[in-house]
Amino acid sequence: MVSATVKIYLIALHSSIAGLLWGLDTGSIGTITQMAQFSKSIGNLSSGTLGVYVACILLSASISSLCSGYVADFLSRKYAIMAGGLIFAFGAILSASSSSYTMLLCARLITGVGQGQSISVVTIYLCELAPHKIRGTVATMLQLLITVGIAAGYFIAYASSRLETSLAWRIPFIVEAAHAIVLAVGMIFMPYSPRWLVQQDRFEEAKAVLERYGDPEDVEKELIGIKRSLEEDSREQASFTEIFEKRYIRRSILGIFIMAFMMLCGVDAVLYYAPILFTQAGFSSQRASFLASGVSGIINLACTIPAQLWVDKWGRKFPLIGGGIAISLCYFAIGILYALYGGKANGEVYISGKAPQWAVIVLIYMFIGNFAWSWAIVIKIYACEIMPTRLRAKACALQQLANWMVNFTVALTAPTFLRASPSGPYFLFCAATLFTTIVCIFFMPETKGKRLEEIEELFEKKTGSSESL
Repeated sequence: MVSATVKIYLIALHSSIAGLLWGLDTGSIGTITQMAQFSKSIGNLSSGTLGVYVACILLSASISSLCSGYVADFLSRKYAIMAGGLIFAFGAILSASSSSYTMLLCARLITGVGQGQSISVVTIYLCELAPHKIRGTVATMLQLLITVGIAAGYFIAYASSRLETSLAWRIPFIVEAAHAIVLAVGMIFMPYSPRWLVQQDRFEEAKAVLERYGDPEDVEKELIGIKRSLEEDSREQASFTEIFEKRYIRRSILGIFIMAFMMLCGVDAVLYYAPILFTQAGFSSQRASFLASGVSGIINLACTIPAQLWVDKWGRKFPLIGGGIAISLCYFAIGILYALYGGKANGEVYISGKAPQWAVIVLIYMFIGNFAWSWAIVIKIYACEIMPTRLRAKACALQQLANWMVNFTVALTAPTFLRASPSGPYFLFCAATLFTTIVCIFFMPETKGKRLEEIEELFEKKTGSSESL
């Protein structure tokens, strides 16, 4: 007989295909847009046009994520994920069949709507379903599959680039569409979130889910805790304005801040435009820069796995603070190297000397590894779990909106910024990362090993039943 813990991990694995889709797109899009076959089909894209195309998925995802809280509360967590998968599949199919830049842009915007809907809800779903003892490990399954997708996306695009026809850049989109359909169909068979069921006054169903997937000894205690949490906030319906009421404003601002500044560290600028970065660092061959990008995907995955296993032992503060310091040092070192040895020629950034070139490449890999074991794993879990049950879906939607709007800005400007200043982008990302780390040191309570309802009590006690800045 399959144990409850194994069932939870299998549910997490399937639900997190939403993350795999995000990773597949992130890993492949930079390589796709640098393919000669893509340019032959669509035309050569300027830095600005390239930035618009790559980043537009984040714009529609931002808008979609803002609505995802309403959808998750109305349809349920699992059907909200399913709806996102279906929309994503439609967008990916359109991308694979596109014949013009305009069509590609529209298809990517549709894909973003699906991505924003599904990925915004997965962390909520897993945090609410998983027993508190393994909540961190289960919720990080999403990030694990994102990294699997990034690595797979790089190598799928690298392999398909060897084809001479337009299938070279269409195949990655076809692969994405197939996985999105698998996600959508599979969600039919997933359980409802027990906390969502309690919100709908379906107590017997909630109890059955907790008995099947939780600790049998804790079922009654947990069910009572969920009911009490919801009864204390017994207003008819949660609203976005309520998130910023005095009682919740401290944790709300903290969650939005860390989710936004997670992207201001520039991780997606590195992942989206890895071929450009490695070309600037000395890889003159297109295939060599594609392959180097694939190696970054492997490092990302390799550093995510141990973090997923140990996140519930490490807690939340250590990875955020330790990872933030390591990321800042990597960026600072790259910035110094470009300031000393970098330059511009014919509108392109370069760095002189084999030693500085290899140092930059190693530091990029070190940054990716340090981000993977720390911020990538912990921030989304922490931002989700600090919010109370009745506000969680809408609060997480707002957090994801902030995350993707910052990410959109970074992805939109990165191609121009990377080609305009040798060292500027790295010093900017370093400063943003260091600032976030300082905020985490002083304003972030530890939530390791606590039930969601206990975390709510932690914030209540911290300010004596009302929160203030």
